[in-house]
Amino acid sequence: SGSLIKSSISPSAYYCGADGKRYVFPNQQVYMSWYTDFSSVKTITTEALATIPLGKNVTYRPGSRLVKVQTDPKVYAIGHGGKLQWVTSPEVASRLYGNDWGKKLEDIPEVFFTDYTIGDPITTSQ
Repeated sequence: SGSLIKSSISPSAYYCGADGKRYVFPNQQVYMSWYTDFSSVKTITTEALATIPLGKNVTYRPGSRLVKVQTDPKVYAIGHGGKLQWVTSPEVASRLYGNDWGKKLEDIPEVFFTDYTIGDPITTSQ
């Protein structure tokens, strides 16, 4: 539990959960929202990896980024448990994430958008 692992035949990194499952980081951007480098990732055999049941995809770390998908102009803040909250205006984004909020914005590939749930919109910075 709490370990970061990968196999020698794949670049995919996994987080081992307390429930005994391995959770895959869908891309490097999601991984880097949780960790600063890959130094803690341990390589294990493919056989050992196969014995650990696969869980869901890891989502972005709450509060670390603003995200959107290319087919939807809405910008979302990330909450706990992969809950997305629509940031309703650039002014709200600026008050919550600073004037450079656009530099904290990343596209989520549509295939991973379903890993998240939609929560209440953020209409003020209060």
